[in-house]
Amino acid sequence: MDVSYDTFLVMNYIILNNESLTVKIKAVNKFSCLQKCSLEPNCMYAFYERYECVLYAFSDTYNMTSSNNSQIYAKKFRKTEEQNEIILENVDSKVCNMSSEFWSLKKNSCEPCKPEFVKFSEVPFLCYHHTGGFKTFAQSKSYCETKTGVLFLPKTKQERDFFPKKFPGKKAYVNSMITKLGEKFKWPDGTNVFGFDWFQPDNLRWPWFLIENSLIINSNGYFHDFPDNRTFDLTICQHD
Repeated sequence: MDVSYDTFLVMNYIILNNESLTVKIKAVNKFSCLQKCSLEPNCMYAFYERYECVLYAFSDTYNMTSSNNSQIYAKKFRKTEEQNEIILENVDSKVCNMSSEFWSLKKNSCEPCKPEFVKFSEVPFLCYHHTGGFKTFAQSKSYCETKTGVLFLPKTKQERDFFPKKFPGKKAYVNSMITKLGEKFKWPDGTNVFGFDWFQPDNLRWPWFLIENSLIINSNGYFHDFPDNRTFDLTICQHD
């Protein structure tokens, strides 16, 4: 599998222990150090200062502390050619210790969740709100807007894997819809939806007109197309 890392998060933190340190080498500049980290599959964080490049693997025992004078670089995401989808690397949930705070990928800092939203440790870069009550696609989307959030957008495998663990046996609408037969399902930002179950989407195998115009995440964490007037008793909203 070919893996290419496109960017890094810049974080104003330092790692206090060396349990996850994999290598300490000389590098002519910061970009050379980051390149070495990008080529090393086990490298999660890189630190560069005065020609010294330190690479760290992922670990559950990070001891991090904030610092105004030091920065570390964390791999932000990777793109796999086999799946052609974005898979976010683990953003250490210990960076933002409280469930009311999340790690903002936009601001590279801990930010408070909106009222009635919480962060789950499995996905530390988003805040979620969920509710019961049977709702159609339109009702679910409208409900999330009243909470100043958006309907569930599980773009990554990390988010899809989190769903069946947190909501076993459940199904819920996600924020994607099509208006004509043969159209590709996309997210609101225009990117393609990946993560469909076997033989999905299938429009109920009906070739003449559109029946299943919306998407749900199934209890196994994969997407199925569904008619938007069906109701489900779980609505998930999110914000970043």
